[in-house]
Order: sequence, then C-alpha cells, then structure tokens
Amino acid sequence: MSKKPKGKNHDMLSAADRKVWQTVADTVTPLGERPEAPELQPAPRGIYIRETSLPDGWFTGSAPAPKAGVDRKTRRNIVKGRQEFDRSVDLHGMTQDNAFSTLQRVIEGCVRRGDKTILVVTGKGGARFSQTAATTPVAYRTRRDFGNHSGVLKRMVPLWLASADLKPFVHSYAPAAQEHGGEGALYVILRRRMPGSSKGVLSKGGSNNQ
Repeated sequence: MSKKPKGKNHDMLSAADRKVWQTVADTVTPLGERPEAPELQPAPRGIYIRETSLPDGWFTGSAPAPKAGVDRKTRRNIVKGRQEFDRSVDLHGMTQDNAFSTLQRVIEGCVRRGDKTILVVTGKGGARFSQTAATTPVAYRTRRDFGNHSGVLKRMVPLWLASADLKPFVHSYAPAAQEHGGEGALYVILRRRMPGSSKGVLSKGGSNNQ
C-alpha cells in the first residue's frame, strides 16, 4: 500500500488547482477588515384600525319599532340610481342563526360608519308541499294544488328588524323594487342617531338626520 505524502492538504493540489483556489481566496475580505453591518430595524407593522364601539345608549335605551315602509322620495332616489346602497348583504341560503348574526354584524358596522341604506337579500322562497286539506287526495294532486309558501328568511328578516336587538338601528324597511330583487330583497334605512337623543353617529354628509 502506498503511503500518502506528508504535509498540508494544499500541498497535494496540482498547480492548476492551487491557481483556482488562489483566485477565489483573493475575492474574500477578512472579517477584521469588514465594515460593521447596519443595525437591524424592526419590520414595519401593518396599520390596524379598531372599530369603535357604539355607545351603550344604542342598546339600553327604548326604541320605537321601525316603519314598515320607506318614504316615497327615498325609494324613488334608490330606484332611479340617485341614491346608492352603502352596503348590500346576501342572506340567501344561510341558516337562520347565521343569517341573523350576519345581519346584526352588518347593521351595527354600518351604523358605526354612518351608513344609511342597505340592500338585504333574503330570497323569495318557493313552493312547499303543504299537507293542507283538499278535496283531491295527496297522491293525485298536481303542483298547482300545493300552496306557494314564502321562504323562511323572507318571513323572518322583517321580524328581526323589529326585534329588540336591531330596532334601535333601523328607521324603516320595505320590499325592494323589481330590479333590486323585488320581494326577495329589502331596502333597510338606518338611523343616524340613538332613538330619543340628538347625539349619535355622524352621517357621511355631515348631517345627523333620522
């Protein structure tokens, strides 16, 4: 067995290898001669805007039930496109629990921002096979023999708007025009101030109506 030559490892390199190694070594700056690295700065944090809570008076004060009807001028402005919706929310297809919590969250958020008009989509519902008394036995009835019942959300949303949880925020509501969903949607007009108080959430336009 042949013995390895003694000496440092670089002595084992060929002349060509030593030339390449020296070229690479010449590009390296010794640690002691490097300038100090700049101090690391903390990464900038994103801006987080916390929504302000509504005053307790919105929840504890007494409030009249919202009007089941939108004033003619407001409705005309909405239909003609002169007054846009500040927000729309589609509850169609949700469970009652999810629909109510979504509607409550949206309405309270809109009041905080000073929004006034919401389009709430409930869906129209469809025909439900009702086992009501009829002269024709059930097995022989056609689709026209069954009552056309409203959807659950279509029936429930007006009740929710008039409930203790939401009526402090709702001024009025009414079925939407056909181009906005007809009987499957509602125009909801929000209050700009706490019921019975001249103070409330300032509207976008700077007035404090309703």
